[in-house]
Amino acid sequence: MSAFLKPYLTALVVMGALDALWLGGLARDFYRQEIGPQMADSVRWSAAAVFYFGYPAALVALALYPTGQPLAMQVARAALVGLTAYGVYDMSNLATLRQWPLRLALVDTAWGCFASAVAGAAAAWVAQRFN
Repeated sequence: MSAFLKPYLTALVVMGALDALWLGGLARDFYRQEIGPQMADSVRWSAAAVFYFGYPAALVALALYPTGQPLAMQVARAALVGLTAYGVYDMSNLATLRQWPLRLALVDTAWGCFASAVAGAAAAWVAQRFN
């Protein structure tokens, strides 16, 4: 298995599990309260698949490479990737949509930063341990 594949699969599983827990349970009511009428009736699985398979690849590529960095640096870079990706999404929505609450933008951006840091930490640990 390639040096990229193990950390990628780890980030994929961790990010997917965290977001399933977050969006499916912990914050489901929060999102409904904040943007309920704008939410789709059901998940658009093709769009979700593009994100959930693509984002971990970007996370690993940007946070773990070049190799040989201390674990703390890789986790910090993963958090920065999350802050940037989720922040751009939320601030763009805040800037262009009529009803995108600031509170939602801040919570969602913080979540993306946290989830990316955790997924990045897991991927970095796997990369250091098994590669």
